[in-house]
Amino acid sequence: MKTCRNQMIMIAMLAVTCLLFQTPTAQAFSLNDLSSTAETAKSAAEGANLLDRAKNVYTGFYDSTENLVDAQTLTMSLINPDEGASLLSQAGDINSGSTMTRLAKMVAFSESMDAETTSPSLTSRLTKIITTPGNIEKAQKVYGHASTAYTSGNNSVTEAKTLYTEIKNFISSPSASGLSESLLSGLGNYSDKILPFIIENGPARVKSAAQIAQAFKGFL
Repeated sequence: MKTCRNQMIMIAMLAVTCLLFQTPTAQAFSLNDLSSTAETAKSAAEGANLLDRAKNVYTGFYDSTENLVDAQTLTMSLINPDEGASLLSQAGDINSGSTMTRLAKMVAFSESMDAETTSPSLTSRLTKIITTPGNIEKAQKVYGHASTAYTSGNNSVTEAKTLYTEIKNFISSPSASGLSESLLSGLGNYSDKILPFIIENGPARVKSAAQIAQAFKGFL
């Protein structure tokens, strides 16, 4: 009987010892899981923030180019009404297509009016035209659109350059592993296509806006 009791005591002590060793291990696994989840959530939030900023850059540059196009078409209606009307009819539906397609079409349409609206002779041509209240009102609108296009476009190009580097670094970092495919795909679309397009084409649009604003400023 005494031997049996001793055996039971030994078994109980072994069980307690096992529990003591298992508890810290379980706690360690639990803490590791929590830490990993927190890091993933932090990375996801950082990625989402980068994507929101990229969307804002796109919207800002698109709106800037749209304002520039408004300034250019109004300018064309003053200096060359027939060609201005022809350009508008050729433009088609600029707002159709994918995000990248819409932006490319808007920029191309703006570029097609550069020769007329940023010509060195623009100021002298305007001098002969802006003599009536109706044309002065148009000139005020042109200046407003061009000034807005310059400010917004300049800010968008600057942010696009910064954001391009940040997104590329984020995607290639270990913290990006395990994030949703849709988030990484969205970031990749901006860093591979949209932001480079803005960086490449934006400065020329900003320059055109500045030239038009400067030409019209003297008449207001």
